Amino acid sequence: MARRARACPLVCAVALAGCHFAGEATSPCFIAPPDGTVQSALFRVSGGGACGTGGASVTTVHTADSTFQATIRFLVRGAQPNTRYVVQRAPEVGDVPLTADGVCQRAQGLPPWNGGGDPSFLTFLDPNTTVARTLTTDANGNGSLEFVHRSTAIAAGTQFDVQMRLVDDVSLPTTELRSGCMTVLVQ
Repeated sequence: MARRARACPLVCAVALAGCHFAGEATSPCFIAPPDGTVQSALFRVSGGGACGTGGASVTTVHTADSTFQATIRFLVRGAQPNTRYVVQRAPEVGDVPLTADGVCQRAQGLPPWNGGGDPSFLTFLDPNTTVARTLTTDANGNGSLEFVHRSTAIAAGTQFDVQMRLVDDVSLPTTELRSGCMTVLVQ
């Protein structure tokens, strides 16, 4: 495992040479985000070398029984191989001001969401098992995930910011891929 972790920076650096920012469509590392109403590139926050790029998307509906429903998709290329990533989000929904200003203060650990400076990400749980949603990469560091998240607490017409992330360890991540700030409108 240690040999594999050391190899990734070198392999990714060679494969992704010339990448200045994987989220820019002109970058040689750019991966188009999966289909969805709101989309964002994923970028590497931490982890080996230049490894990891991809995208995230959110498509929302409000069902007849007043349930918010979001189809969430992730696509990852060139991340750490054979790694299980926990899927998290930092939604700015609730009675706190600045819920749709395009900044994602909660993900950055900024007021009014958290004055202590620590980001506040929540893990997506499978409602049937209450186990964390995960994306596992293959031997090439590639993976994808699609799931539906439901909540009766988010009303139709609500607009909020959210930032997504994939981490290899919730308490002390060594590898993190993060989306940009996305503003979602609940249809």
